[in-house]
Amino acid sequence: MRQADRPTGSPVDAPADERGRGGLALLRDRRFGPYFFGSLASNTGTWFQNVAAILTIYALTRSAFMVGLVTALQFAMQLVLAPVIGALADRVDRRRLIIVGQTLGGSAAAVLALLAFLDALNPGLLLTFIGLSGVGQAITGPAAQALVPNIVGRADVPQAIALHSLTFNLSRAIGPVAGAATYAVAGAGTAFAVNAASFLAFALALRGVRLPKPAAGARGRLGVLGGVAYVRHRPVLVRCLVAVALIGLAMEPINTLSPLFAESFGGGDLLVGVFITFFGVGSALIAIFVGRLRRTVGSGKTGAVGVAALAVGMAVLAVSPGPVLATVGIAMGGAGYLLAVSDVNATMQEGLSDAVRGRVMALWSMCFLGIRPGAAMLHGWLGDTFSASAGAFVAAGSAVAAAVVLRGRLTRRGDADGPVQQG
Repeated sequence: MRQADRPTGSPVDAPADERGRGGLALLRDRRFGPYFFGSLASNTGTWFQNVAAILTIYALTRSAFMVGLVTALQFAMQLVLAPVIGALADRVDRRRLIIVGQTLGGSAAAVLALLAFLDALNPGLLLTFIGLSGVGQAITGPAAQALVPNIVGRADVPQAIALHSLTFNLSRAIGPVAGAATYAVAGAGTAFAVNAASFLAFALALRGVRLPKPAAGARGRLGVLGGVAYVRHRPVLVRCLVAVALIGLAMEPINTLSPLFAESFGGGDLLVGVFITFFGVGSALIAIFVGRLRRTVGSGKTGAVGVAALAVGMAVLAVSPGPVLATVGIAMGGAGYLLAVSDVNATMQEGLSDAVRGRVMALWSMCFLGIRPGAAMLHGWLGDTFSASAGAFVAAGSAVAAAVVLRGRLTRRGDADGPVQQG
């Protein structure tokens, strides 16, 4: 296809012989670098707010149900709004859409900070502005996923996706501990203010990024269900979505069962923090090599290696007699998770028509986020009813199931030129 024939909004083309840049080179890229660090700041700030909101609502109500409601509100907003935002991301400048989402989330966090400083927070106000912050995150999510291939060359897409996924793992390793410490030392208002500043940082980082106009094929009706119609006729995309849901189920014990494992090993809150941190460490160590591994091992096969490592890591955690081996298993699981989720994401986005990218990645967000509340409840029930090891074994089984789903030829030939059905 000649350059003039390519749809606007497509990923930046790389020369045919380009092998793609490594992770460190991409971080120095004038477009991707600000995007990465802005996303990392925003995700870390979200953890500051989550921890502060949970501790504040519990202090106000002494209710575990209300604590769960804080988390549920954020997930609910993303699940409900993702299809609409995905369709919108195919019609407007994705960069501006992210800035709108970050501005809304930052404004809600700033109001929370002010109310906390004035000692005027009550459960109703807290839940209201947490919900508004969740709307901001829902606006950001699908657009941020779809934006990555628009700001790097084609050969750099897998590595860029891996680094984008890394921001979530690094923020999860840094944010909860730092947020809890900030809450303990300086109060909820400061933690909320940090989150407001992090939203602003991401919005400012994106201001200098210029993108092509949205693809012409996206300019029909809104087509909220267009992504579903597009995916339905492409088995490789269906497998990817099922696989990412199973991967989400497999990695959830790191959040839900870490306190039980730490208690069984005679540890406390510090050991819980170590477990969560080392999952992020494992992800970080593998993230900069994803592009190279994908070129060496092959797309699709890299994801299979990743879910295999995730399964082994969870099995090691399940049978660990002490915290050292458990930490090794968790780090292996983190590396496998990042490798798998990055490869599956890249497989989806390579060759994906830019006219429907936002809607398809909205489905990705729904599958990945939608499994989390149910996964947490399942693993929590397994831990309470049987043992933490039982939950880890189920997680390992989920990773094996993901490997089965990913079996087959993950090629995308012809998908980019397929019809985009409007819903």
